[in-house]
Amino acid sequence: MKTRFLMCTTAITLFAALAMPVRLAAQDNQNHNHKHHHYQVIDMGTFGGPSSDTEDELKVLNNRGMLTGRADTSTPDPNFPNSCVFCGPFIDHAFQWKDGTLTDLGALPGLNTSAANAISESGLSAGFSENGEIDPLFGIPAIHAVLWKSGQIIDLGTLEGGYESAAFNVNSRGQVAGFSLNLVPDPIFGVQERTFLWDKDSGMQDLGTLGGNDAGIIGGPLVNKGNVEINERGQVVAC
Repeated sequence: MKTRFLMCTTAITLFAALAMPVRLAAQDNQNHNHKHHHYQVIDMGTFGGPSSDTEDELKVLNNRGMLTGRADTSTPDPNFPNSCVFCGPFIDHAFQWKDGTLTDLGALPGLNTSAANAISESGLSAGFSENGEIDPLFGIPAIHAVLWKSGQIIDLGTLEGGYESAAFNVNSRGQVAGFSLNLVPDPIFGVQERTFLWDKDSGMQDLGTLGGNDAGIIGGPLVNKGNVEINERGQVVAC
């Protein structure tokens, strides 16, 4: 451990030494070339409720300055605290924000919470929405993975008759990746959780495992920790 620390210290010192001539040379022109970056803090707002948020480990901001997430409405969730796996005390709706405008992306029909977990460079958002049904396995409102495209919400369904799914990433081609529960018994989580890839031509596909029962999210189906990613080629990575 001590040797490793000394190596790190030496590397940092060397970097500083190499950078020093550049810094000294630049001092002569600092009054002429020094520029400050000015940032503005922008409140994205809500839909009448107390708070709004975005996912912390997924792509929620694209290069076009479009942001996606979810915001509270002023309507209390009638099911709280027996809410859906990702839900809180208020009905939330997914949003897109751009150039100061907060747009409500809506939810599946009914008094349902929705949330956008990721956005593509083309402006497609994906996430989940309650669908008005109760998951008989967990006794809570069921959620389905959804895609928002051209002002419409698309229910992506679940795998093999399962009751819960959520999308965690989407690419500019409209391919969506996430997790879904099926109805195959699982000794740890009750039923299997699997990673899926969805597109408009093939629907939802189970991407399988390395021989185990589960893939898709960390900690099981009742933990909000999505870690499924997709690139522009349609390649998916998950745990």
